[in-house]
This record gives sequence, structure tokens and C-alpha cells, in this order.
Amino acid sequence: MRKGTLSLAALLVLIAACQSDDSFSPAGERASARRAPPPGFAEQRFVDYAKSPTASAGLTVTTEGDDYSLFYGGARWFAGDNVQYAIEGTQPITNANKAVTAGVATVDGFVTTRTFSRRDATSQTNPCTGLPNTIAWTAIDGPGKTVAATTFCFFLATKEIVGFDMIIDQSESWSIGSTPTTLDVQNVATHEFGHAVGLAHVQSPLDVCLTMYPFVAFGEIQKRTLGLGDKLGMQALYNSTDVSAGSCGS
Repeated sequence: MRKGTLSLAALLVLIAACQSDDSFSPAGERASARRAPPPGFAEQRFVDYAKSPTASAGLTVTTEGDDYSLFYGGARWFAGDNVQYAIEGTQPITNANKAVTAGVATVDGFVTTRTFSRRDATSQTNPCTGLPNTIAWTAIDGPGKTVAATTFCFFLATKEIVGFDMIIDQSESWSIGSTPTTLDVQNVATHEFGHAVGLAHVQSPLDVCLTMYPFVAFGEIQKRTLGLGDKLGMQALYNSTDVSAGSCGS
């Protein structure tokens, strides 16, 4: 069994990156409005790409691995009130935002300390940015490259996560469900929100069936549900009790 945490050296390379249903604040506007993290707080960013997860593996994986990786030894949301987030930007296909909230809800089901809900007019703010916790549809770098990126804000002294933001590339080919030339919205959103609650990437070719494997494949839907390693990671962070194993592709 291989489980990992990112090193303190990785922590020191802090990336400060951030960006209602259908009206988007331009990226430049949001970038100019956000602020640098105040003293005692820092940000960590995870970036995800479009690529077949089995292309580089050279093997067929049929069972879910038990790997997981945590950032900084286990940054996590502490017990507290409901965390509200806004969805911004024009959804690229009908029901895309519903699929995003479904992905959030899947991961939220394993977080025992908080609940998360969409409220586009929220007055809650991310302490690192001074802006709401946000999931934004926006252009990133064109199709087939960066699919999405998630940044969370945490308090250095306690490793408490206190805010997040996520961007999803509007220019990718999106779908609700599995088709060979599109990315499933819920599949990507579930992976991204795993980052927002403290899960880092797993890297082994044997991890291709896990939600937190860093590449997203066209036609893939298996990241909609957490795999064994993902669940074990959530248990380590939040003492969640579901550590049942599924099958690859489920």
C-alpha cells in the first residue's frame, strides 16, 4: 500500500491563482479584484489535463487501488457552518451547472465537518482572495489541454482549509454522460472538488481507476464516484466510514 503527502518544499512554492448561472465576471476583472493571501494564510493550486489515463500505463487495470495523497500532511476543513459557493460564467451545455453541483455533492457526502451548497449571491468570502468561493466557467488554454484547476486557501498554523476557487475550461467539448469525443462535466467536477477538500493527486499507473488520478479521459465517467483510495483519503481527513471498494469504470 502506498500513501503519500506532499513535502514542505512543495508547500513553499505557493501558487496564488484564482479566477450567476450565466453571467461571468471577466478574468481580468476578477484577477484585479482578488488580493494576495493575508499573513498566516497560503494557497495551493492543482491543475488537471485531458489525456487518456490508460495510454501511458501500458496495462489493463480492473480493480480500484488503495492509494491516496494528502497535501501538507492533511490540510482539511475543520468543523463549522455551511460553506457556500457561487457558479459563474456561461455553462457550455444545458445542465452543466447541475452536473457540477452533483460532483460537489458526491465529495461532500464524505466530509463530516462541513456541508457545501451553491448560493450565487453568497456574502461568504475566501480569506485568501476577499472574493466568494467560486466555480467559474472560463477560457483557459483551448481544447485538449488544461481542463480545470482548483485552488484552496488554508491557515498555515493549523492546516485548516478556509476557502477555495475552481476554474473549468469553457472551450473543451463537454457532455452529460459518456461519449468518445467529449468530457463528462460531473466526472471532472468530482475530481476538482476532491482537491477543494484536501485530496492531492495519485500518480501510479495502477491508480487510473481512482477519482484523484490527474488525467481526465474523453468518455470517462468513473471519476463521478470515489474509488477505494479516494475513500481512504477522505477517511484519513474526515473520519468518514464508507471505505467500500467498487469496480473499475463504476
